Amino acid sequence: MSTPHPAAAPYAVLRVDRRKAKAMAAIAASSAHTMREKPTPNADPDGAAPVVMHLADGKTPYQAARHLLDGAERRNRDTVLCREIVLSASPSYFRPGRESMGGVFEPDKVKAWATASLAWAKRQWAEQLASVVLHLDEMTPHLHLLVVPRVKSAAGAWKLNSKALFDRERLRELQTSYGEAMAPLGIRRGEPGSQAAHSEVRQFYGAVQAANAAPVRVKMPPPPKPPQPLGSVGAEAADALGSALGIETAHQRAIKAHAEAMKQWRETVKDFRQQEAAAWEQLTARSAMVPLVQRQQKAVSAVALPRPNTPAAAQRPRAPR
Repeated sequence: MSTPHPAAAPYAVLRVDRRKAKAMAAIAASSAHTMREKPTPNADPDGAAPVVMHLADGKTPYQAARHLLDGAERRNRDTVLCREIVLSASPSYFRPGRESMGGVFEPDKVKAWATASLAWAKRQWAEQLASVVLHLDEMTPHLHLLVVPRVKSAAGAWKLNSKALFDRERLRELQTSYGEAMAPLGIRRGEPGSQAAHSEVRQFYGAVQAANAAPVRVKMPPPPKPPQPLGSVGAEAADALGSALGIETAHQRAIKAHAEAMKQWRETVKDFRQQEAAAWEQLTARSAMVPLVQRQQKAVSAVALPRPNTPAAAQRPRAPR
């Protein structure tokens, strides 16, 4: 029986990637992304390194998946070799009251959630879970899982069967099961059939893109040049005589045109300053979504996450490149 939650309780997030790895190259690419071996647009390049919480074998998710695939029967080239799953929760769980401050989290909450999520994943895929890696360098903490969809036949042989583990009904069951596992932490499952949790994920990544996109600065036009002064005493005398007789000289027309141009330029400058002020407000708001590296690194050092069944070599921090 699940624990009741208030209406504002954070959501559990479980997303099974629609892309299905049907080749080892796809698994290698996913592994490289998970271990931050290639640039990741949404991640802070100076953020915390990935935390490997589980590997079935080897030193990388790729090696772990390959280990579970060894000896499993593959029907044809379209057989799914591996599925990628992301687990997370609403920002309000990791940083209550500071939801807009991307990259900020409470270490104790991350530890409790990650530990409970790892235990749940191991129960769900005891023989299929290749890797579990924690990311703390994006907007909100999340886990990347690689699951090899192998099932045992009646004869005891491993066969790859993604539909048996990830059909529509099974996906609904996973959402419910994960929500129930997170209930003791005050995290709830999204309402069945509701788009609330999915909308929250879209808003989450939308905020990442907004934070990375600086406003385009409009170039302010220069002020109009004043007319050239009269070059001689004779020209000045002629201009004065024309004024006395009520005749508008070319120089006077140029002065009037300049005054009108200056009036229009001042209006343009006013609009420009209003646009700049609005852009600055947007940039200030977006800056709150940028990962706060110093706070994050201090918090990461306090997150002592258990790493069961992880080879010692995988637990060592990566050497700087």
